[in-house]
Amino acid sequence: MESVTDHAAEPNHRERIWFFPTKFWQATKDMPADQAAALLQEVEAYAAAGDVQALRKYPFVFVGNPYKRSKPQAAV
Repeated sequence: MESVTDHAAEPNHRERIWFFPTKFWQATKDMPADQAAALLQEVEAYAAAGDVQALRKYPFVFVGNPYKRSKPQAAV
Protein backbone atom coordinates (compact mmCIF):
# COMPACT_ATOMS: atom_id res chain seq x y z
CA MET A 1 0.00 0.00 0.00
CA GLU A 2 1.35 3.43 -0.94
CA SER A 3 1.53 6.34 1.43
CA VAL A 4 -0.78 9.22 0.53
CA THR A 5 1.59 11.85 1.91
CA ASP A 6 4.37 13.27 -0.18
CA HIS A 7 7.46 13.06 2.03
CA ALA A 8 9.48 15.23 -0.35
CA ALA A 9 7.01 18.09 0.20
CA GLU A 10 7.11 17.83 3.98
CA PRO A 11 9.29 20.43 5.70
CA ASN A 12 12.46 19.43 7.47
CA HIS A 13 11.47 19.85 11.11
CA ARG A 14 15.09 20.23 12.15
CA GLU A 15 15.38 23.34 10.01
CA ARG A 16 12.14 25.12 10.78
CA ILE A 17 12.48 28.88 10.51
CA TRP A 18 11.36 30.86 13.53
CA PHE A 19 10.87 34.62 13.34
CA PHE A 20 10.69 36.60 16.57
CA PRO A 21 8.89 39.93 15.96
CA THR A 22 9.88 41.49 19.29
CA LYS A 23 13.55 40.84 18.59
CA PHE A 24 13.08 42.25 15.06
CA TRP A 25 11.51 45.45 16.37
CA GLN A 26 14.27 45.81 18.96
CA ALA A 27 16.93 45.36 16.28
CA THR A 28 15.29 47.86 13.94
CA LYS A 29 13.93 50.48 16.35
CA ASP A 30 16.52 53.08 15.29
CA MET A 31 16.30 52.27 11.56
CA PRO A 32 14.29 54.30 9.09
CA ALA A 33 11.00 52.57 8.21
CA ASP A 34 12.02 51.91 4.59
CA GLN A 35 15.29 50.29 5.67
CA ALA A 36 13.47 48.05 8.19
CA ALA A 37 10.96 47.08 5.49
CA ALA A 38 13.80 46.22 3.11
CA LEU A 39 15.44 44.08 5.80
CA LEU A 40 12.17 42.23 6.39
CA GLN A 41 11.79 41.61 2.64
CA GLU A 42 15.35 40.27 2.53
CA VAL A 43 14.61 37.85 5.39
CA GLU A 44 11.36 36.77 3.74
CA ALA A 45 13.19 36.11 0.46
CA TYR A 46 15.78 33.93 2.22
CA ALA A 47 13.00 32.06 4.03
CA ALA A 48 11.07 31.47 0.81
CA ALA A 49 14.23 30.16 -0.84
CA GLY A 50 14.98 27.95 2.17
CA ASP A 51 18.43 29.48 2.60
CA VAL A 52 18.92 28.60 6.27
CA GLN A 53 22.62 29.51 6.23
CA ALA A 54 21.79 33.11 5.29
CA LEU A 55 18.99 33.26 7.87
CA ARG A 56 21.26 32.20 10.72
CA LYS A 57 23.07 35.57 10.63
CA TYR A 58 19.99 37.47 11.84
CA PRO A 59 19.52 37.73 15.63
CA PHE A 60 15.72 37.69 15.29
CA VAL A 61 15.57 34.49 13.22
CA PHE A 62 16.23 31.01 14.57
CA VAL A 63 16.57 27.87 12.50
CA GLY A 64 15.69 24.65 14.30
CA ASN A 65 13.77 24.33 17.56
CA PRO A 66 14.38 27.35 19.81
CA TYR A 67 12.75 25.59 22.75
CA LYS A 68 14.95 22.50 22.69
CA ARG A 69 17.85 22.52 25.09
CA SER A 70 21.22 22.17 23.46
CA LYS A 71 22.62 20.03 26.28
CA PRO A 72 20.67 17.55 28.38
CA GLN A 73 20.15 18.76 31.92
CA ALA A 74 21.74 16.61 34.62
CA ALA A 75 19.33 14.74 36.87
CA VAL A 76 19.18 16.02 40.41
